[in-house]
Amino acid sequence: MRVFGRFLGWFLLALAFIALGRDLVAVAAGETFRLAPLGEVWFKLHSASLNMLQAGVERRIAPEVWDSVIAPVLQWPTVAVFAVPGLLLVLLCRDWQGQKRRFR
Repeated sequence: MRVFGRFLGWFLLALAFIALGRDLVAVAAGETFRLAPLGEVWFKLHSASLNMLQAGVERRIAPEVWDSVIAPVLQWPTVAVFAVPGLLLVLLCRDWQGQKRRFR
């Protein structure tokens, strides 16, 4: 299970670096620096899936879940949404005794 957690953590960190790279490329193109919100990036990548998620949550779960939980998360910077859980997974799933085993 730790291997999967570490893999998922590194994958999320890679996505965070890709998102940061996208933001830095925009700066190189002449725009002002800003960390793009997750909802904006998702909408540009595949707006239909974002709309389907909203409709599904509002119809099958509760509109309050969309308004009070998911919509605020979509306003967070994409880098933070991927980097924070990625870093936590990498650290929590780390092999703490692996440093004692050294190959000679």
